[in-house]
Amino acid sequence: MFWLRKYLVALLPAIVIFGGWQSATWAYDYFGCQGNLKNLQPCFVGSVNILPFLGFGLFWCQLLMFVALPLSFWLVIKVVTMQFRVPNA
Repeated sequence: MFWLRKYLVALLPAIVIFGGWQSATWAYDYFGCQGNLKNLQPCFVGSVNILPFLGFGLFWCQLLMFVALPLSFWLVIKVVTMQFRVPNA
């Protein structure tokens, strides 16, 4: 269980960024928001405008994916090498 937690923490940057992007895409479709990425109209859910969430999820999450994926890949490789390291004999 100890190593499973380390692997999950190593994958966390990619999971969070990908989850934010997918949840923003879902919210855009589900709540019937209009406009394109550069010209989003205010989108209200009840009395709350979710436009800042959509802007972060649809724009920044896609850009941060280029940082999060290599970072997660490097962290997973580091955890694998720590798990299967041969102690000095």
